[in-house]
Amino acid sequence: MTLRTRSRATAPMCLMAAVALITLAACGSSTTKAAPTTTVPAATAAPSTAAPSTAAAATAAPAAGANSLTIKNFSFGALTVKAGASIAIVNADPADHTVTADNGTFDIAATAGKTTSLVIAKAGSYSIHCKIHASMHGTITVT
Repeated sequence: MTLRTRSRATAPMCLMAAVALITLAACGSSTTKAAPTTTVPAATAAPSTAAPSTAAAATAAPAAGANSLTIKNFSFGALTVKAGASIAIVNADPADHTVTADNGTFDIAATAGKTTSLVIAKAGSYSIHCKIHASMHGTITVT
């Protein structure tokens, strides 16, 4: 076997070894980060109808139920809840939105495909809008 023949014979083995190393390197461990938790402070100025206490926390899985405000097709669903109840804000759209009280008492970021929570402590009718999409308006009624 000549030197030239030996080089040709080892080339495929070197190539296979390089592919195996790259494959093993790609199979390394990965970490999954938890969704960030955001706390929205209570408003300092009381609205004419009611002053809410607010808290928000983003989660990866959309939750639906009796106290859910669903954002879908760039539209807010209607919602009536009892004062102090936790409201799940479910963003079923592929775009980020906000749930912002017209009177400025709360401003919640609603990340695409995630659920955020809001608690409104006092009864009243809260007109809401999305700061990102001016055509989005709705109402949260708290009894």
